[in-house]
Amino acid sequence: MYRIRQASLADVEFLADVTLTATRAERRPAPDFDESAWREGFTNWTRESIDDPTTDLYVVEVDDRPAGRLRVSRTPEAVELNGIQLHPDVQNRGIGTAIITELQSEAATRGVPLRLHVERDNPDARRLYDQLGFTKTGEDGAEEVMQWTKGTQLWNAEVAKRYDTPGTGMFAPEVLGPTVNRLAALAEGGRALEFAIGTGRVAVPLSEHIPVTGIELSTAMLEQLRAKADADSIPVVLGDMATARVPGEFALVYLVFNTISNLLTQEEQVACFRNAARHLSPGGRFVIELWVPELRRLPPGTPATVGIADPGYILLDRYDVLKQHVVSHHFHFGEGTQAQLFRTPHRYIWPAELDLMAQLAGFTLESRHADWSATPFTANSPSHVSVYRLTHDA
Repeated sequence: MYRIRQASLADVEFLADVTLTATRAERRPAPDFDESAWREGFTNWTRESIDDPTTDLYVVEVDDRPAGRLRVSRTPEAVELNGIQLHPDVQNRGIGTAIITELQSEAATRGVPLRLHVERDNPDARRLYDQLGFTKTGEDGAEEVMQWTKGTQLWNAEVAKRYDTPGTGMFAPEVLGPTVNRLAALAEGGRALEFAIGTGRVAVPLSEHIPVTGIELSTAMLEQLRAKADADSIPVVLGDMATARVPGEFALVYLVFNTISNLLTQEEQVACFRNAARHLSPGGRFVIELWVPELRRLPPGTPATVGIADPGYILLDRYDVLKQHVVSHHFHFGEGTQAQLFRTPHRYIWPAELDLMAQLAGFTLESRHADWSATPFTANSPSHVSVYRLTHDA
């Protein structure tokens, strides 16, 4: 459908033409716009960009014809999308989305964020970036600075705003009460660190008992937490729970509500255990709440199961047993014909595999129960709360 190639000096005039045409299609040039002066400045800047070793300037070709401009900078800290313009004739064909998705994949592989600037008077571009999981991180003159990090396409602003369900579901007192009480007891008065702290479902009530710090990948989820607790009450480091570091040592690190399965490779999951070990004082505990894979419910030749079928909500899990992946499809609907679909990918882990990951990071299993109330774990338990003890100074 499209390809990108490195721009050369022979492309300078085309790059100016397509940038101006795309800008005019959005009706964004100022009334007193001086095209001649703009072209001169753009040409000089483009020539410098082609010679700049820190920047890659591309021509986007569609059907073997030049149709767009792409400029990307790569540093050890980030991939930066400096600009993308497509001719109006090839817009609304998914090309821009596909290019950005490729850059997201590159950033995720490198373990760095993808950053960009978007003009405040360009609402169409802003909507696209919102849909692709970018979150606003700052302002730069007339532009907003946005950033995407692996995982934020799932936990974006829209999801974060409707994540909390006070008093019901996983926010119900009968769910949160035993969770908080068990974690507080396991910390034995020491500091606790929550991996993937989210909106603070557990951290906020737990902080009434012990000091709590967090790691969170999504700025949108963190914004919701900040509406409940400031940075002095619950400090949070923005980053990946498998790699991000927090100053100091902790008596307890915990990871609730199946979140370790959001790491989609075995390597990342092992790295998460090792990161927990790095943050714990000798003898500290790492607690994981996780569901037991339900492959016994999977009929031969059928790749999916219906986990929940309630009025207004259906959960459908589709399995890839070769990769140990499952994609949960969450359907929310009302009385009308409209429905909302939210997908969450996971890598499921058997309890025995989880125990081996723990051993690789220097932990031993201290206890395993079916829930936070210490119900015995059996072959029929749908989930477990596993407590691991650090056996050496990691």
